[in-house]
Amino acid sequence: MDGKKHGQGRLSFGADGFYEGSFEDGEITGQGRQELNGWSYVGGFLRGQKHGEGTWIRADGGSYTGAWAQGKYSGHGTLTLPSGEKYVGGFQMHKFHGSGSHQDPKKAMSYEGEFSEGLRHGHGELKERDGASIYVGQFQGGRRDGEGKSIDQVSGISYEGLWHQDQPQRPSSSWDLCPMDSEESYLVVGELLKEEASNQLHADPKAKGKKAPPPVDTTGQGPELKGVKGQALPEVKVRLVDAEQVPVAEESGRCFRVTMYKERKMADGEVLRRPFNFGDARPTYIDPLDEGDAPPQKSNSGSKKAGKGSPMPDEEVVPPFIGHEFLENSIGQGFAVIGGSEDWLLPVHLVPAIYWLRVEDVTKLEGSIWDALPPLEIPFKVE
Repeated sequence: MDGKKHGQGRLSFGADGFYEGSFEDGEITGQGRQELNGWSYVGGFLRGQKHGEGTWIRADGGSYTGAWAQGKYSGHGTLTLPSGEKYVGGFQMHKFHGSGSHQDPKKAMSYEGEFSEGLRHGHGELKERDGASIYVGQFQGGRRDGEGKSIDQVSGISYEGLWHQDQPQRPSSSWDLCPMDSEESYLVVGELLKEEASNQLHADPKAKGKKAPPPVDTTGQGPELKGVKGQALPEVKVRLVDAEQVPVAEESGRCFRVTMYKERKMADGEVLRRPFNFGDARPTYIDPLDEGDAPPQKSNSGSKKAGKGSPMPDEEVVPPFIGHEFLENSIGQGFAVIGGSEDWLLPVHLVPAIYWLRVEDVTKLEGSIWDALPPLEIPFKVE
């Protein structure tokens, strides 16, 4: 019309491809089909650019179906890449924008929520490691930032609170122990008792007439953890604290193991940690290091008459329970409780002295964002 392409027609680009469809005032405008350099597009055009609704099949096998504006993905659409990555949702100028769902099988990642200029921004749900790690909450600039909750299915750790730059704003950094009826830590007095534990370790049991150093005065320094042999370890709260030693109630699920030991100095100066079992019901115990020096045990095999209460010859004597080498628990709602039951019995054969509790992180952390916490070792008196 007036010498310009107008209406339906076909425009060839030589060996590279062609356009077939609607023209208006000399421009490719309206509905049509274009094939060029290995890709094809069927849909709307405006002055030679993809515009409106259309489907683009890329030369590499990827595709986009949805809304266009001036040659860019704009509006709602579905983008699929050869790698299997797929996005369904809002676009603005070729970038993810608005609400959408993004999946990337190669990264074992999926996200459903809000985007801004190609990045996760606003509220959303992010699943990583094929769903082993789930975060629901706020994002800024593509990172977890703001209020949110993360659950790691492998480690069992969850964190609900404030996040910043993909990390918890107040991550746990160490273990802490405190009484059930107080928030004051046992660790203050525990640090003071290390001096007394050192004196105990280096004391010479064969030295006669030499007075042992006086006990460390812990008066007014805070609560002190004490145990009584033959009784259960008192109930104690195990909790997490941050770098400022402030309790972290936002994290739960971290697993820990508790063991007990006593330090012993050998003749050559080497210091050994001799373990003791919780719940050990044996009335006496000989350290394997001392078995050669132990006096022989009395035997009733030569007696003619069994004592009162002695088992008959055909009765089976059940040996005392030797206890647990360790006990495990996990943090829930900011803390966990240990002690206070038969499992936590302090053996009756203990010699009153200073012993040590060790709290060790045994959480399965492989592949997670969490780091293992260093073990906590605290001295306490057994009376």
